[in-house]
Amino acid sequence: MILAAAFPAAGVAFASQNGQAAAQGSDTVDDLDREFLTVIRFANLWEIPMGKLATERGTKQEVKDAGEVMLADHTALNVTVKELADKYGVPLPSQPTSSQQAWMAEISARSNGEDFDRTFADRLRAAHGSVFNLIAEVRAGTSNSTIRDFATDANNIVMKHMSLLEATGYVSSDHGEFAEAAARTTTYPENALSQSDLLLGGVIFLVVAAGTVVGVRMLSARGAAK
Repeated sequence: MILAAAFPAAGVAFASQNGQAAAQGSDTVDDLDREFLTVIRFANLWEIPMGKLATERGTKQEVKDAGEVMLADHTALNVTVKELADKYGVPLPSQPTSSQQAWMAEISARSNGEDFDRTFADRLRAAHGSVFNLIAEVRAGTSNSTIRDFATDANNIVMKHMSLLEATGYVSSDHGEFAEAAARTTTYPENALSQSDLLLGGVIFLVVAAGTVVGVRMLSARGAAK
């Protein structure tokens, strides 16, 4: 703003450059956008079959309703996420994570009606809660308007699903309802620290530690001299 006031021509050029950068950014994706698409794809891969299973094996009507809505919504999300991944060149996983596969096996193994309903609602509510922060972060921070619109839709869907799952009465307060944001862990390659990252972190730690030791010794020496 100061530059533009002092030098109008420079201000126009600066604004033009910012406009061009914004235009370029609106048609590209960053690491967080890629992570978002990957996480949505992971969710679809296991929540679609679990939603279908709930419509078939759920005993409480609220569980059947939640399964039916999740099946429809995640099927639609899967179409969109594939289109966006193709557009922006983001590789997508072809199968759920090992944790999600374990949840699928756990839910599928429940033969008792209420036990199935409770496990389904609890695990799915926890899963939806774990991606909520990521979706909000992408919605607030992405420079890509298409990704922002998709994040808005995903946010509304996750909110709806959490409400439906909570309405079953089977979401436990110590696990499903207050789930930690565990989706963004090293389960996803985008979040894994590389060896160079770890090495850099170690070097920085050693430099800081050495500086602290030197500083303490200098202060001690000054104190002794006095």
